[in-house]
Amino acid sequence: MAVNLSGTGGASGEHIRNGALLAIKEINLSGGVKGRPIELIVRDDQGTKEGAVRADRDLIAAGVPVIVGHNLSSTTLAAYPVVTSKDILLLTACSATARLTGKKDLFFRTCVDCNVYGKKTALLLQEKKARSVAFLMDMANPGFVTDYALATEKHFNGHISKVKFKSGSVIDWDHITHQLLLDNPDAILLLTEATMAGVVLQKLAAYGYKGLRIATIWAQTPELIKYASKAGQGLSIVTYISPQIGTKEYARFQEEMKRAFHEEANARSAGSYELMMVLAQAMEMASDFTGPEIAKALLKEHYRGLMGEVAFDQYGDVIRPVFEVTIHNGKFVLKGKI
Repeated sequence: MAVNLSGTGGASGEHIRNGALLAIKEINLSGGVKGRPIELIVRDDQGTKEGAVRADRDLIAAGVPVIVGHNLSSTTLAAYPVVTSKDILLLTACSATARLTGKKDLFFRTCVDCNVYGKKTALLLQEKKARSVAFLMDMANPGFVTDYALATEKHFNGHISKVKFKSGSVIDWDHITHQLLLDNPDAILLLTEATMAGVVLQKLAAYGYKGLRIATIWAQTPELIKYASKAGQGLSIVTYISPQIGTKEYARFQEEMKRAFHEEANARSAGSYELMMVLAQAMEMASDFTGPEIAKALLKEHYRGLMGEVAFDQYGDVIRPVFEVTIHNGKFVLKGKI
């Protein structure tokens, strides 16, 4: 596993790692894969392209057949040629860039891509009767932000304005907020991670903005609620992960996350846990433990995931629904399928 544990938004990587560790523990307690235990080697990619390549080369040298990562589209794009050229499977529950969609390769994902997210976001804007929207784009992750914006533009007929910044640098939040509100938009789309989204929501509240606010799965972590506080109330999030899954399996997962890590289950840990369980099922079916053979097994079957059925198209892109989740009284609440 290669994820961001120390760069901007590193808390998200910790949730991803913890969900995977819980899955590995349970897989090994139930006999492992084909009677053999799985070892999870974790490397910090630091949320940078250089860090991603460095982490993956280290994992490749360790002889792994699969690398689970990365949690940013920009780091995944940097890692993609390094990993797949070595016949190693690159598998992610987070990276939604559309630049790897529709390719017959060794890149698979259990999350939907930006083409789907953009289409669903435009549909949500239409349902909410928004005729104008301002995009706030954190260009620290251009593979996600740019692709998401392009896909939304493709399906939204109203007026669009864009404000760009880069996390990790000095940011004038009052100037950014002023730019966002310049055209008096009906809606604001936050293409940012959780902490940045929280700060902007606080600023928008201070400026008295009453319009629709939409965030993405990139911000769907507990840190969003922490940083946004009361300003997060009523925020819409476009995501493939529902916070309300009424199954015994999910309830048990929630209990085990509390027991093992003293934290509430969340979108990142749930997505990572599910990915590892699907991967273990595919490894059990594969003829041997190599990237190409595990990829073949993933394509052959529909798998039982923590949040429902997981099935891949011929290119390794997942087929699953997208939801609107809102923040209500400091909690993520499912509003419905988009």
